[in-house]
Amino acid sequence: MLQPVLRRRQTLVTAVLAVAGVALLIWQVRDAGAGELAARLRQVGWGFLAILAVSFGRLFMRSLAWRALIGRPMPATGTLAAVLTGDAIGNVTPLSLIVSEPAKAMYLGRGIPPSHAFAALTAENFFYSVSVAVYVILGTAAMLTAFDVSPELRDTGAIALLAMAAVLVAAAWMAWQRPSLLSAIVSRLPVPRLAAVVERVREFETRAYGSTGGQGRRLAAVVACHVIFHLLSYLEAWLTVYLLTGRSEPLAAFVLDTANRVVNVVFRWVPMRAGVDEVASGAVATAVGLPDTIGVATALVRKGRVVVWALLGFYLLTWRDWGK
Repeated sequence: MLQPVLRRRQTLVTAVLAVAGVALLIWQVRDAGAGELAARLRQVGWGFLAILAVSFGRLFMRSLAWRALIGRPMPATGTLAAVLTGDAIGNVTPLSLIVSEPAKAMYLGRGIPPSHAFAALTAENFFYSVSVAVYVILGTAAMLTAFDVSPELRDTGAIALLAMAAVLVAAAWMAWQRPSLLSAIVSRLPVPRLAAVVERVREFETRAYGSTGGQGRRLAAVVACHVIFHLLSYLEAWLTVYLLTGRSEPLAAFVLDTANRVVNVVFRWVPMRAGVDEVASGAVATAVGLPDTIGVATALVRKGRVVVWALLGFYLLTWRDWGK
């Protein structure tokens, strides 16, 4: 009885957020100038394939980091397909990580127990969150020191710095104390089937967050994957700005990329980050000396990339043989 009600509420919330996001997106496109945006996007042209190639490398790095933490022989294509399907689901629902991460673990299927896959995924997300905090701190510091930004944006940047510093402090505390934080949260969710994986998640957290002993080599591989992920992320942002403007804007691209990372964290519950990504990117673009249309166009190109990989993810999900 409770589950149908929760599903209806989830559907309603998703619909409301989606409509609000689309309305905000339409307003931002009109404000920036639909004609100029269309002209900018035409400049990207076949370069969009290069953007897709770079973004594919990012997805592959995340899947390799997860595979390293699973610690069992399995094809890299398996974790890559799971990442694609899970992200596809997470991008279209306000529940985001709550549905995308279990979906990834379940997708792997026979040979890898979902509890073990999910535990490895929680550890990978932990290390990824730390890397994002470092990346955002660097980008925000670059924006505040290299550009003459408005007082409002400077205050927002200061808040982002404090928030990311808090993430790093929390991560350091977790690594020192080695608590089973996520498993404690999961155990309180009103989903009876999750009880079976809580102990495995707790065991994995205790080993992985401590980063000691035999975990060292695997954790080094995870760190390397995340470093490459962020380098590719920057390359994608630089390439997008270059295709849109015809100029190399390395520092501006870096700031735009980190701003998008903040949007992904703060507005993860908005499906596809519709509207909010365009508004934020337009404001940041203006702050770093670019027309706001470049920021909005950058967000639209990024959204196009997300749609492509989401469609592939749903295709893989449709053709998954769940009986095996």
